[in-house]
Amino acid sequence: MNYKEYAIEDKKPVNLDYLKAEFIPKEDFVKIHRDSILICADILIKYKDGFLLVKRDNVPALGEYWVIGGRIQRGISTEEGVRIKVKEECNLELKNLKLLNFSRTYWKTDPFKHGKGTDAVNFMYLAEGVGDIKLDNLHSNPIILTRELFKKMKHSLHPYIVDFLELAFTHEGN
Repeated sequence: MNYKEYAIEDKKPVNLDYLKAEFIPKEDFVKIHRDSILICADILIKYKDGFLLVKRDNVPALGEYWVIGGRIQRGISTEEGVRIKVKEECNLELKNLKLLNFSRTYWKTDPFKHGKGTDAVNFMYLAEGVGDIKLDNLHSNPIILTRELFKKMKHSLHPYIVDFLELAFTHEGN
């Protein structure tokens, strides 16, 4: 997939530091979450002989095996944001980062209990993870999903995860 980011205006580079924003106060973000589409970046991390999945300890997807990821931050390139998110959430460094594809997810749940669910466009990346896994407090029970384990667990995984794992296993030639 060919994806590019453009930081050019009037034939000059745009300084991304200018676009960075402070964290939005919670009451304002709850309104944004309720009334807007989120833009997120998720990542399938190739680790040892499979892909890293973690159990989500928050909504949406509470209790599901999931990938590392989160919202794309204003004024930070998507790839840099993915690297930061991976370091924060599971302590890994990334090699050979590339975009697989994108999709949209809809959820009836939301983390703020505003009652309007969660609506997100998700860019799914693929990379190799380097280092030792150390999860943050939003994730637990890491597993390394090999092709064999994927066949056994496929029926219990969310369709979003299944579709991208199938693409990643095909892409990697495993």
